[in-house]
Amino acid sequence: MPELTEFEVVDMSGNWEKDYQQSDDFETEFNLYMFDIQRQLSPQPDGVNRSATIGGGAATGSMETIVGLARFTEEITRMPVLQIDQDRFRIQIDREDDFALLCEYFNRQTMITETPFGTEQCSWNGNQLLFLLTLQDGLRIYYQVTLSPNGQQLNITTTVSSDRVSTPMTISNYYRRYEIPESNIDCILTLTRNNVCRRSSN
Repeated sequence: MPELTEFEVVDMSGNWEKDYQQSDDFETEFNLYMFDIQRQLSPQPDGVNRSATIGGGAATGSMETIVGLARFTEEITRMPVLQIDQDRFRIQIDREDDFALLCEYFNRQTMITETPFGTEQCSWNGNQLLFLLTLQDGLRIYYQVTLSPNGQQLNITTTVSSDRVSTPMTISNYYRRYEIPESNIDCILTLTRNNVCRRSSN
């Protein structure tokens, strides 16, 4: 199979707003997550606690740590709008009230960046853009960004895991394209009155 070139990556550029009807409701997912944690930690009918073998590891971690991971997941998945800028060599996903996700690529090769906070890795998997952030203290954030076939819907599935909590938490959010309306308001910054705005005659 010939190697894919940078011209064949999926174009995700544009402005996106969250579709709340299709996206996961965090409180519902949080309750399901905590129920699963409790189930893993509860003794089985034979009196044996089997949590040590579930998913390859125990549902370890204090309740405070487990809830902390879940609330951190809530914080990084709450973005109502996204702005994506993209060309043949890079893509940047600007998220309201959070850091941007940046991936530079050529021939879909994996990009690995060292930061003061850990390691950021991104790559294409078919039409899906993947980000893996490995942070300090064994915290990992995995993003899967998928564009719908018609290009009008974007899914971002976020999985947060930690060395201190063996059960990761996953939230799936959907976004739809929207156009930012052109403003007909002109504003001028003055020394005495701060911003003075008036409606444009156009």
